[in-house]
Amino acid sequence: MEQGLMLKVFDSRMKKVYRMELEEYVKYAVASAMPADFPMEALKSQAVCCRTIAVRRMRIFGGSGCTRYPEYDVCTDPGHCQGFSDKLGEIPESIKKAVEETSGLILTYNGNPVEALYHDTCGGYTEDSENVLGNKISYLRKVECGFCSDSPHYVTRRIITIKNLKKKLGVNFDSATGKEDIKGIFEEIKTTGSGRIKRIKVGDREFSGEEIKELLSINSNKLNWKVVAIALEIMGKGHGLGMCQYGARGMALKGQDFANILKHYFTGTEVEKIKMPSEDNPLIFKKIAVDPGKGSEDDLCGPMGLSEGFINYEMARVLREILSKEGAKVILTRNNNEKKDLMERIRVINDFDPDLFISLQQNFLKPDREGYVEIFYLPGDKEGKRLAECIKEAFISNLKVQAVSYEADLFLLRECKCPGVMIFTCNLNCPREEKRISEEKYRKNVAQTIFSGIILYYYGLTLK
Repeated sequence: MEQGLMLKVFDSRMKKVYRMELEEYVKYAVASAMPADFPMEALKSQAVCCRTIAVRRMRIFGGSGCTRYPEYDVCTDPGHCQGFSDKLGEIPESIKKAVEETSGLILTYNGNPVEALYHDTCGGYTEDSENVLGNKISYLRKVECGFCSDSPHYVTRRIITIKNLKKKLGVNFDSATGKEDIKGIFEEIKTTGSGRIKRIKVGDREFSGEEIKELLSINSNKLNWKVVAIALEIMGKGHGLGMCQYGARGMALKGQDFANILKHYFTGTEVEKIKMPSEDNPLIFKKIAVDPGKGSEDDLCGPMGLSEGFINYEMARVLREILSKEGAKVILTRNNNEKKDLMERIRVINDFDPDLFISLQQNFLKPDREGYVEIFYLPGDKEGKRLAECIKEAFISNLKVQAVSYEADLFLLRECKCPGVMIFTCNLNCPREEKRISEEKYRKNVAQTIFSGIILYYYGLTLK
């Protein structure tokens, strides 16, 4: 893969910031996650998981960065992003080799980096995502794992006192005391008038009180009992999602390679090379929503009868084609000239969770006002403002029109949960502008100009 792909790492324990190359980062992440003496194919599996988690978060690939520390791509908290070895410069050779031999490889589902979660030991089965995260993820499904039985955490036992159980869980209850039955242990208890055990069933056998006294070597068969502790049998270690690390070890020992290991634990996934943004696909991993307005047959029309809804949709359709060709995932808030109200379009945008949105509109100003593009962004939205400025620059440079950007507290801008702009591309009340925008070639030029502004926003490049 191409060298020099950098990411910003926040050390949440030491409160330090590291700026480092991705492959170097992966070595420290693997060193924190898996013992260096694990088989090579297991270490390779871990390297792909660690790299995938980082790539999924990196903003250059459309990620949101670290949600706890937004200025950085990832943090070193294993409970949030993933762990990171603090032994800088002390990476074992086996880990270096595993990272180098999987350089640039990530795990994908439908072409996108997955949430490549991992845990120590699953105890026989991994878990479905909805039982841990609350939502169903297609590639995080329960799978049988018959490979982790030699893990020291496959089955562990812990005795916890009733007092500690109450304290740690913040609960209160009456423990079994006196001569109460304890199902499966002490049952069918018969006593004498003085309170001594006459007959008792223990497990699957019956005993007399005298037999109990002799066999247990106690002083008397007049006795009570109290549950003071409980023995817990624990299967596995960790949340159970994704790759079982000891299972990966077991599969590697049986001759499975890292790709088969990963595909076993992550349903329907593929191991692929990172697709870097390039001249051929500069918007790879970017998600963009395009809003063509409300639509419908009763839209406002220009003097020649050209519908605003039709114009907005046609430009949105062309813009979607351009953005998709350049690698972006694109959604339109409506199709054809169907009517969708404002709240429904906002819902479509927010459900898609895009990196940015573009809303296309037309002005209805005085008929003599011509050659004037308006771009609006939400007050306080720094990214929205920068996007508006870039698109404005593209209109001025590419189409030689007058373009201005304004901040405006508009409902659509306010309710969408990502940076975005509203672009009024022409004055449909002006006959000359109506005629110009009725031409397919001009509409394509407008869409291409908006695309150029988006490229300028992401990369500082000017495309004409």
